[in-house]
Amino acid sequence: MKFESLDEFPQTQVNPDESIVLAIGGDLRKIDVIRDFWQEATNCIETKPIAIWINFSSVKQADTKLAACIVAILRRAKEYEVPIYIIGSVHVQEVLLLCKFPPLKEFIGVNKAA
Repeated sequence: MKFESLDEFPQTQVNPDESIVLAIGGDLRKIDVIRDFWQEATNCIETKPIAIWINFSSVKQADTKLAACIVAILRRAKEYEVPIYIIGSVHVQEVLLLCKFPPLKEFIGVNKAA
């Protein structure tokens, strides 16, 4: 499955290894977008896949609501014993630094070429 526009619409894909990719992009400062993303992430976690890859590489803007959502997702996944891996844009990295997050072992940063 090829992802269509990732702007503010969470999309999921199940990989052949039964891991799940959850992707979203665009402006993640809107609470309704964060709520939709949280719901989709929760639904994915509850299926207990072997892993979930969250792709934030197309995020153009983010704020502390996204950071709080990431914390909640990691906690929920830990309860269900589902490994989470996060691929994040520079904007997501900046928000996590602003919130003084300790380095997340689950986080892989993506820098766009100039």
